[in-house]
Amino acid sequence: MARTRKITAYEMILNGGLVNFRRAVRHAARYGTACTALRDELGRLPTLQEYWEFEGLSRAQAFREQQAWQRCVGKELTVLDVVSEDALAAKGFSEEQREDAIAAWLAKPS
Repeated sequence: MARTRKITAYEMILNGGLVNFRRAVRHAARYGTACTALRDELGRLPTLQEYWEFEGLSRAQAFREQQAWQRCVGKELTVLDVVSEDALAAKGFSEEQREDAIAAWLAKPS
């Protein structure tokens, strides 16, 4: 059973404000791009560190993106918590791979 949680743009803006919302959405979109680009090379979903390296983000940029995401959706939810199983399946990833990636994200300190 997928553990996705729906969150609306309205909720994200209400929680984090418009600037953080824009950063959070950019973060999610970039992560999706990295998933597609790194799928064959990694054979799994990229970690946050791999995503940051792929996108060429500095440590400060990566921190701001992650902070914006957390302000909009909370610290308990990762990008993968709100992406549907169908959306990941369309990119060639299984629910098990998503769960493994979420576990790796949550195991790493923010």
